[in-house]
Amino acid sequence: MQKFTGKKLAVFGDSIIDGAGNNKYGVGEYLAKDMGFTLLKYSCGGARVGYCKGKHWLIDQLKQFLSDGNTPDYIVFNGFTNDCYRTDEVHFDSALGEIPSSPKAIEELGEGDDFSVCFLTFVDALKKNFPQAKILFMRPHKMGRREAVAQREYGDRAAEICAMYSIPVADIYNDSDMDTFKEDDRDKYTADSYNWGRGDCTHPNKAGYEEKYMPLIEAAILKL
Repeated sequence: MQKFTGKKLAVFGDSIIDGAGNNKYGVGEYLAKDMGFTLLKYSCGGARVGYCKGKHWLIDQLKQFLSDGNTPDYIVFNGFTNDCYRTDEVHFDSALGEIPSSPKAIEELGEGDDFSVCFLTFVDALKKNFPQAKILFMRPHKMGRREAVAQREYGDRAAEICAMYSIPVADIYNDSDMDTFKEDDRDKYTADSYNWGRGDCTHPNKAGYEEKYMPLIEAAILKL
C-alpha cells in the first residue's frame, strides 16, 4: 500500500512515536514502509508537552521543524506520556492545568506553562502554520508504569483539545486491548528496555507496533 508515495510525513512526540523499544523503528518508519511516505522525524524520547526544566520539549521539536523550513502533507504526533510521570515521586513533571481561553505564541512558552497551555498552543501552531496538512494525534495504550487515573485524565484532555481543532485521534488507549497493567500484555508487547527480565510497560516492541499500534494508526491515516 504505497498510495502516499511523494507525500511528506512529519512526526513529533516522545519515545512511543520514536520507536525506543524497537531499535528506533517507530510510527514514522512503519508509515514510510507501509504507505510510502517521505519521513520527517522530529520525535525524541523523554519529550514532555508542558515545560519541564532540563527535559526534552515537544515545543522545541516544532520550533526546529519551522526553522528547517519544512512543509508537511501529513502530521502524526503524540504527547503526555512523560507529563503524567512523577520524576520526583511527588509532582507530575508537567501539571495538567486548565484549557486556556486562547493559545500563546510558541515563542512565548516557557517555565510555568503546563500541559494544557502547551498542548493547545502546539495544536494551534500546527493548524496555523500548515493549514493544508492532514493531522492525526496518537493516544497510547494503557501503560502499567503510569498512574491509571492520570493517564486517562491527560489523554482525555489531549483528545478534548484535538476535538476543538477537528483533529482525529488514533486511539490505542480505547480502541485497542493493549493493557500493560496485565503481565501477559506487558511482556508480549513492550520491550525489556531496562534489563528487568520483563517488558517495561511503556515502549512497544515489534509485536506491539505491528499488532496493536499500526493497524489503528494506518486505518486512521486512510480516513484523513
